[in-house]
Amino acid sequence: MNFSKKNHSLSAFGVELHKKNKSFVSKKSFFYFVLSALVVSTIAFVKVDKKTTEVNATDSYVSMLNGVKAYTLEIAEAMPADKYTFRPHDSIRSFGEQMAHIGMSSKFLLGMFIKGESMPTDPKVFAEFGKMEKDMGASKEACIKSVTEAFDAIIATYESMDAESMKETFSVPFDPSPDKPKFSKEKGFQFISEHIAHHRGQALVSLRMQGIKAPRYRLY
Repeated sequence: MNFSKKNHSLSAFGVELHKKNKSFVSKKSFFYFVLSALVVSTIAFVKVDKKTTEVNATDSYVSMLNGVKAYTLEIAEAMPADKYTFRPHDSIRSFGEQMAHIGMSSKFLLGMFIKGESMPTDPKVFAEFGKMEKDMGASKEACIKSVTEAFDAIIATYESMDAESMKETFSVPFDPSPDKPKFSKEKGFQFISEHIAHHRGQALVSLRMQGIKAPRYRLY
């Protein structure tokens, strides 16, 4: 047997095997490199996507608030100034008082629920509040100004808050329940929006009772 030829063949096989191993290691390294890049990219994408989602959520709510503001002001504008004192019944607010209440109480609730301001305890303060609401309700110009300022304050405050501050809690001072449950400030904004819708709906009744076509409802 020719050992020289055999050794030569083995050497050639070894070189070839080394090349294949080297190629396999190179491909394996490349695979792990690509896999690592994909993992890092995915993590980065998830982080960016989460941040983008938060931004989009804020933009969506602000867009909705701007729509609510425009719709409320359209209703306020639709009622003639000399009809602002009209009330469907003596037991409820006049059209103007509803609008004044939307403006004044929205800023009041924003202060308590979101900004942490304490609720007044002196009954005289609430009596004065009621008088101001009645006086303002007789003036179309004053009502529109108050409603505009209230919405601007709500929107500006919402835009200034981040996700963590939205999770901060508050309790409703006038809640009659003894345990006074806690709500997030995000819920506070929802409460304010619901309160506005409640009184705007009552104002719409007065508008229609005067034979005035109500502005077209808008979602945003």
